[in-house]
Amino acid sequence: MHGIPENKTARGPLVLVPNEEMAGLCKKMGLRHLLNASEKFSVFDRHGAVRPEVAWFGDYVILIPEGGENWRDIVAIELGDERCRWTYWPANLEDLPNTVVTARPMWSDEVSTIDDVPEPGPVETYKTGFDMLDEHGFRLTLPAFMPIIGPYGSGKSVFVRQLLVNLYRRYGWKFLLTAFEEKVKPRYQRDLRRHFIGKAFVDPGGRVQWTEEEIARADAEIRKSAVFLRRQRNSTMDMERLLNRIGFAARVHGVRVVAIDPVNEIEHRVPKGESKTDYLGRFIMQLKALTDDYGLLMISCAHPPKDVVEKRMSKGGLLTLNDGADTAHWGNKADIGLCLWRNIEGPTWLHGDKLKDHESMGRPFLAKMSLIPAMNAFRIDAMGYQLLREQE
Repeated sequence: MHGIPENKTARGPLVLVPNEEMAGLCKKMGLRHLLNASEKFSVFDRHGAVRPEVAWFGDYVILIPEGGENWRDIVAIELGDERCRWTYWPANLEDLPNTVVTARPMWSDEVSTIDDVPEPGPVETYKTGFDMLDEHGFRLTLPAFMPIIGPYGSGKSVFVRQLLVNLYRRYGWKFLLTAFEEKVKPRYQRDLRRHFIGKAFVDPGGRVQWTEEEIARADAEIRKSAVFLRRQRNSTMDMERLLNRIGFAARVHGVRVVAIDPVNEIEHRVPKGESKTDYLGRFIMQLKALTDDYGLLMISCAHPPKDVVEKRMSKGGLLTLNDGADTAHWGNKADIGLCLWRNIEGPTWLHGDKLKDHESMGRPFLAKMSLIPAMNAFRIDAMGYQLLREQE
């Protein structure tokens, strides 16, 4: 675009694009009022004012490729977002003129009419691979933020690893498993081998049951299914590093499920002037944003305070998400929320405390589980809230 168009009656929106290639294609499709706005001085003069030939239009369509949202936002704010509309570059070049005509007002992906909200389509649901949970109607959805609250030694890690393998076997979901408290070899490798081989390492008589071929097949499955996040020696795993590495694992390794086990082992650096509750709320919101951005199942294991657990257990009560340490955000922000605990010499309890959408995820539940030591795996024996009363 050079100078102010002479025919003001022909004035229409000025289309702004972020590069020369898109500008060339727009010209090819006959768009008359066009500006390659990749250079700042194409829109603004050296004093930061909008150039007269750009301001003359007063109506702008910002045309972007996928991923160009930040550039769009900067340009719209500088030009005046009330004068801007925007649209994505169409898949079919022939649709370009109509795409410009039907461009949406700014921020329609945030400030929306009902027509701006895309149709979600049918909700896909997924079984867990735990037979009684699946029969009860408990279902997972993606994306979903799923905290699991439980004290040390309650079996959270055992349950989570079993679930990860179940989901990989059913749906091919690759998973990221943090290794903060335990070593990948031999502990994680041994547990995952058990699940993939499907039998204990030794039989009741002490005889080794795994063959070299079975071990090789299991290890091949582990290579395909699992990525491990380890803390680098002499460094800390803080919130920023954790979020960065999860995003990397999703982009590069294609993980669909993330298990942070436990979140308490992350170096939580609470900024001066911010409470622990507010900090954890912000941390959880960033985990949820990452979950949505990559369509993940984000499992976050957390420990409740010891006195809370003792109080609950002394009354034979239910452990809930609100019993998590330092914040109620575990319960407020969860899409799916589980609690897991056990009494000494007693059963292990799994409480499905929060299922955000009952129509797709099922109803809250209480499951009574027993540990199979040789397999380091759980079996669900019964379900129903009446089971706690029967234990009293």
